[in-house]
Parts: sequence; structure tokens; C-alpha cells
Amino acid sequence: MILTLLCAALMIGSPQTPRPDDDAAKARLKSALDATGLKYEASASGLSFTLMFDHEGGKRKQKIYLAVKPGTPSSLKTHMIYTTVWLGKDAPPDEALMRKILGRTKKLGSFYLFKDAKGIWVIRFRVHFDATNLKETSASDDNLVINLKDMIYFVSQVGDETDKDLNGDNDIR
Repeated sequence: MILTLLCAALMIGSPQTPRPDDDAAKARLKSALDATGLKYEASASGLSFTLMFDHEGGKRKQKIYLAVKPGTPSSLKTHMIYTTVWLGKDAPPDEALMRKILGRTKKLGSFYLFKDAKGIWVIRFRVHFDATNLKETSASDDNLVINLKDMIYFVSQVGDETDKDLNGDNDIR
């Protein structure tokens, strides 16, 4: 019984301990993000880098997140780039809104719904950036850096268009 509890405690603690591979992936991603020339900062949680874009002359803002920890399907290392397009503080979206949002799915990227730690329902748009071959130190003319920058701009544009369509002039930020 004690051995089982000890093993369970170790398993629970393991995901919170950074792995050396995650640190290397974070450093490569940070180098690539630096090479884009975009202004960013680490999120308060440390789970992502955040970028803020102004749209319509600063009237609207779009916050973009770049997940620090890579997903690792097979030998690939991918980082999710995402933005919030809808918030529901009291209830999840109704069926009509979900049909509307799912009908906007792009060839690159997808929408997803979840309930965050504060109990707020959120719809986000996301893409996955393949960072498998990122160099330890990136340059602005590296193809993957150019691709990363384009994907960030794409998420910002889709996020703003969707946010405006769903929420009108009421900027949810």
C-alpha cells in the first residue's frame, strides 16, 4: 500500500518537473521567436510566450499564445499557436454559435472549446508549428523562422476576424 502511494506520488509529480528535452525545445523556440523580430513576453504561468497585436488602429487587440512545451507526436516536436475568439463566463456556447464557429474551420488550423481553471468557457483558434528541425540559434532568414512568423500573423488575423464576427465591436480582451 505504501509503495503504491509512493509510486502514485512520483507519477503525479513527474509531469511538473521539466525534462531536459523540454528545456532545449523552449530555448530553440525562444531563439526562433527572437529571430522573428516580434515583441513578446513570457506568460505569467510560464507555459507560453504571448504576443499582442493591434487591429483597426489599436481599437481592437488580439493576444496570441505560443505554447512553450512541445507536443511530441512520434519524433516530431510541435508547438501550439492559439488565440481566444469567444468567452462565456456563465455558460458554454449554444449550438447555433458552435455551428457558426465550426463552419469557419480553415485548411490550416482549427477551433476548439474548453473550460479553463476559472470556470470560464473559451473558444480558441489554433495551429501547430512544426519545430522539429529548429536550430539551436535561429536567424531571421531561416525558413522555419519565416514560417513561425507567418503562422503567428495568420492566427492573429483569423482570431481578430472571428472575434469581430462573434462579438461585434465588443473586444473580449
